[in-house]
Amino acid sequence: MTRKIKLTRANKSILLKALAPYYYQEKALGHNTENPGRLILKIDSVPADKKATFSTEEIHLMRTTVNQLRNERLAKGQYTDAADDMLLKLF
Repeated sequence: MTRKIKLTRANKSILLKALAPYYYQEKALGHNTENPGRLILKIDSVPADKKATFSTEEIHLMRTTVNQLRNERLAKGQYTDAADDMLLKLF
């Protein structure tokens, strides 16, 4: 199953900030980074304010990593508005 999601410049930025640490963590552990790497390139190539089609697995990965980023920011007392907005789009 796939879903189309409109990505604003802020949404793209928060997704890339959330996915990058996951990618590097998986790479350091010696795990396969093909799927997160491909997703990062896909998000980066989408023009701002355009819709992109994502698979269920991609949405799950995005939701998980954005939620982790949100939790980290909450723990530091930082704003989570952009992460909150992106999570709403992913549910």
